[in-house]
Amino acid sequence: MRLLPSTSKTAARAALSLLFLAACEAPRSSPVDARPPEVVLEDAGPEPIIDAGPDVEPKREIGPFEIPFLGKRTVFFARPSERAKGHRLIANLHGVCNPPGYACGYWVNAASHVGFLVCPTGDATCGKAAYDAPTWSGSYEKMGDDLEKAIVVVDATHPSEITREGAILTGFSRGAYAAARIALAHPGRWPYLILNEADVPLEGAALRKAGVRAVAMIAGERSGQVAGERATVAKLVAQGYPARLWVMPGAGHHYSGNIDEIMAEAMAWLLER
Repeated sequence: MRLLPSTSKTAARAALSLLFLAACEAPRSSPVDARPPEVVLEDAGPEPIIDAGPDVEPKREIGPFEIPFLGKRTVFFARPSERAKGHRLIANLHGVCNPPGYACGYWVNAASHVGFLVCPTGDATCGKAAYDAPTWSGSYEKMGDDLEKAIVVVDATHPSEITREGAILTGFSRGAYAAARIALAHPGRWPYLILNEADVPLEGAALRKAGVRAVAMIAGERSGQVAGERATVAKLVAQGYPARLWVMPGAGHHYSGNIDEIMAEAMAWLLER
């Protein structure tokens, strides 16, 4: 397992890929490795007795981290911070040519206040070069299978820490379409959904039957998805189903600079339902 730097090659390549594909500016903020420098004490003879006062628990490192997954693929994940109320699972599926370093990396802080963030890398790439952004080539069912395998891999590094109760499933673009299909196919497994930049057709009755308690939808202000998402949320609300839309200011098919705050609000709203 390795700790990703605040500006990793993956995130940089992801940003370049998005600039090329969407002709729009990606957010400029990125996760920061705030780990303090290691202090090494020299051997100065007999160990002195020092009154250090009350014991203080060291700050919990949230990451993000990256560990091997299937083949050359990896899982991007972050741990809960001291402020988290539990170790609830938050899983994310990235989109086309849109790696976890982008799809998850820009809201690690928000996720760390809620639980464990787990983001598998897709099974294909957008080109032949090793540095090309990952994408998905399989079905939504296959994406769901890969997600479950990624959760097992992360759970193995933190045995018995991740809890599935009240789990949140999120996705960006194609990942959001997959997330909705996966939640409907596995009743009770994913009680909360966050669908970003995807005009996914939804019905309140089907969501209730699958045990999905509430849905948050997010779209860019200048995106082609926002009108459809707005209509879907209005329909769900009219059906008496808990749904809400967040609009990312100035964004097209990419995150706005305040995505961390939006995700924090969306998760807080969901967990009140």
